[in-house]
Amino acid sequence: MIAAIRDWVLGLTGAALFCAVATALTPDGPVKGVVKTLCGVVMAAALLTPLFSFDFPSYALYLAEARRDAAEITVQAEEISDSLSRTIIAERLEAYILDKAAELGANVTGAEVTLQWSTEGAWYPSAVTLSGNYNAALSDCIEGELGIPQAAQTWRDNANG
Repeated sequence: MIAAIRDWVLGLTGAALFCAVATALTPDGPVKGVVKTLCGVVMAAALLTPLFSFDFPSYALYLAEARRDAAEITVQAEEISDSLSRTIIAERLEAYILDKAAELGANVTGAEVTLQWSTEGAWYPSAVTLSGNYNAALSDCIEGELGIPQAAQTWRDNANG
């Protein structure tokens, strides 16, 4: 594509130089008018050459491929965005739980939040696995503030691994 544009610009430049030289060398009078008219025709032909030699079927295939590639890239970008959103939400929820555990004096060293996609189109916490000793106040806080029921909370005792 770039090579075709380069060839077209070079052709225009050559035609312009030819016309400039022909006009400069032609003496004033009716002949100069004919030369100017012919130079106009030459420049128009040089300008319109890509339209006559343009390969429309190939261009249509190229456009179809570009649209397909754009659709694939859009789908991939949406998947990456969803994945990043999910990761960021999970990390923030885990940090919140650990901060709340420290605030409540709970012996919790880790939290792993499981997210699910809602019918409203958003990630929400559905379960959590906590590393540490069970703490009723933290469990109630997780259920009340994050909406993760106690049945979906798994506690791994630090002493038992």
